[in-house]
Amino acid sequence: MQYSNSVWPGYVSHWQSSFIRQNILIIGYIAWNDYLNAGRGMVVCEIIDALHPATDWSLDLVAFRPAFIPRCRAANYLRSLDLEEDVVDALLETIETYDPMRAIVALVKGNGEVDCSLLQNLKISPIDCCEQVLCRWPEFQPGLILQGE
Repeated sequence: MQYSNSVWPGYVSHWQSSFIRQNILIIGYIAWNDYLNAGRGMVVCEIIDALHPATDWSLDLVAFRPAFIPRCRAANYLRSLDLEEDVVDALLETIETYDPMRAIVALVKGNGEVDCSLLQNLKISPIDCCEQVLCRWPEFQPGLILQGE
């Protein structure tokens, strides 16, 4: 598997940025909900199908498997991706020090790339994402079930 040069320190290429923007409520929901249950960690989004250059991010839904990797499992998970050790160390440090109320550590896997970002200075906090998803659960539940298969 090849990795883009954007694996770290948080540079996100165009499609990853569009993917995160399209799915920020779900990503924030997972980040906050699982932080409350498991402590610090990172949200992983594994894109199921190959992405095409013609993807219209304002219309097309991209299927993905969301997961939360708690801090205690993060090192093994990151090493399983064959990331360089200095990248693993930087990500573990970020997981250790980010502010879960205001930021999200996100890893997006797709199209043969792994991109990691510290999402901060968000227009909507992880707490607010969680509240929005819970208030509008019927809108999100079918997508979460389909994406988690």
